[in-house]
Amino acid sequence: MVRPFFACVLAVCAAILPVCSDAADAKFVSIPVITDNRIAPRVVYIENPRFPKFTTGELKTVVAGAAHLIKENFGIDVVIPNKISARNIDDVFSKLVGSEPDGFKGLIGDFRHGKVDWETVRKNLIEQIEKQTDPLADQIAFARPYLTRPVEKEDIDSFSKAVVETFDNRLSYWTSAKLHDGNPIIGTVPGRPDYPLNEYGYWTLMARQGIEAEIVLTNQLVASVEYIPVPIHTSLRGGITGGSTEYNPSSALGASVWVTLFPYVSDDPEIRALRSGDTYTRKDALSYASAMLAHEMGHQLLHLGHPWSTPACLMRPAEALDFAAWTAKFDPAKCPVGSSPAMTPGTDEVPIW
Repeated sequence: MVRPFFACVLAVCAAILPVCSDAADAKFVSIPVITDNRIAPRVVYIENPRFPKFTTGELKTVVAGAAHLIKENFGIDVVIPNKISARNIDDVFSKLVGSEPDGFKGLIGDFRHGKVDWETVRKNLIEQIEKQTDPLADQIAFARPYLTRPVEKEDIDSFSKAVVETFDNRLSYWTSAKLHDGNPIIGTVPGRPDYPLNEYGYWTLMARQGIEAEIVLTNQLVASVEYIPVPIHTSLRGGITGGSTEYNPSSALGASVWVTLFPYVSDDPEIRALRSGDTYTRKDALSYASAMLAHEMGHQLLHLGHPWSTPACLMRPAEALDFAAWTAKFDPAKCPVGSSPAMTPGTDEVPIW
């Protein structure tokens, strides 16, 4: 997933919160030049000790699965690194908190305290809907099974209201949900610093500050709301971001991707509901996480978009968190690069900010 307006909002809107559009002088990451169709990404794992843990072998399995899909779908070879660097999430976030650009915090909706301007969220969602290359009808068809209430009319106003209501209902859940330690999945935990670990914006900031990796994996749940155009599939999940592609000045590819592994292994009832009630084996969970990583790398390597009307596409987002159904539809032959506007390299622009 790429959220191409984050930089523009910061540049144009500073600390005020209207609906924002692209800045006239916005700059974007160039599509990387890939020599001999081969890349050797550096991989970093950021661990929250409270969340389900992953071994180095499992992390390599995720990267290897993604490498297979990248080769199959895009013809690019991905070299599996011998070493994956592990970092404690508190160490990473201690360097992010306090270094935010002007206006950054004003873009974050305070859902933990019920202070979100949902009408602004809706207006930004409309901007995101209108930007898609696929027609509105296809976007509504994608979303309809996962809405918490029906769309009253087949128009953008009714659709956006239903999506935002779904977003609000599902995001608020995380203020009460708990891990096995009895403490909140998102919220204050006794004895731990109260860092914004769940906030998408800080994972973007981490890339912008130049983490030395092309791929970042984490076991942390990322769920939040921002006053920027949030994608439909993220809204349907209640603000859960499965992964993202962000400008990174230290990346050999101009951008890094990050993916959270939590949605694949969590037994939380809301997560399971978004997975259509499924509980995944560890092997399947790692396989589905590989697909998400490959999806993000499609944004990173070729700047591809989201072909909503082609379920066979790796680049079409998963429905809610139903990764089993999503991956079962993959068929590279039905969705080659260049087969649609969304599958044209350069469709999705990664902003430099």
